[in-house]
Amino acid sequence: MLSPYRRMSQIGVFALMFVIPVLNSYEIYAITGTYYAINIGGLGITDPVAILQTIVASGELAPPILGSLIFPALLALILGRVWCGWMCPYHLMTDVTAWLRAWFRKRILGKSEWEAPVVPRPFKANMIRYGFLLAGTLAAGAIGIPILNYVSAPGILSTEAMILVRQGTLSLEFGFIAMILLLELFLFPRFWCRLFCPTGACLSLFRTPFTMTVRSAVGGGKTACCKNERCTEACPMGLAPYGEGTDLLCTNCGECIDACSAKDGPGTLGFTGFG
Repeated sequence: MLSPYRRMSQIGVFALMFVIPVLNSYEIYAITGTYYAINIGGLGITDPVAILQTIVASGELAPPILGSLIFPALLALILGRVWCGWMCPYHLMTDVTAWLRAWFRKRILGKSEWEAPVVPRPFKANMIRYGFLLAGTLAAGAIGIPILNYVSAPGILSTEAMILVRQGTLSLEFGFIAMILLLELFLFPRFWCRLFCPTGACLSLFRTPFTMTVRSAVGGGKTACCKNERCTEACPMGLAPYGEGTDLLCTNCGECIDACSAKDGPGTLGFTGFG
């Protein structure tokens, strides 16, 4: 089962947001920064969206900027969108929100059926999120302000964690996170990660034929891999993993793999590629 390992990874990255400012307050600078740009022992890692906006705005490919892209690019090229599925602090919060939504529907409304995703077809979802990424990048280049940084959920959360540790308060930017979480809880489940997240959209572009993806061992992706298509019900991105595991929306979270093997024994879904 992958879920316990995934959850430990998510919680570890979430806790790191608070650990960094605490360490820095004691003048320990082995690790500094936020999830916009972080430095670990001299290794600079920057959100690819921030780099993209900087390049478009300046028209230059500065080596230091490109150097900080190496790690996230390699990670995505080898393991796919594991940042989104296994590490992103906002994704952890949406997992909690999804649990609360399911609990509310079952306990309060008496409904337990699976809810279809907001955008049922991956093609349309990808068109929306890449359109959002393109529009934001062009706007950043036109006005010289990295406007997509203001809607970067992991970047905002890590910045808010730093402010909370240092000042004991939160800024107005946290209101944006609260707003989209409330929308996901009551109206549009998982809509931000599916349709708008610029970081997820950018990371999914780092893909090769050998990048780790989810595939079914039977049916060639045309037939369901488990009874009642539990993998489809489990997928946070609204995919049918047995046929759409290679879609750019997939975060390699492994929820579908766990769902397939939960009751039927070893499932037919698994990771392929470098993984």
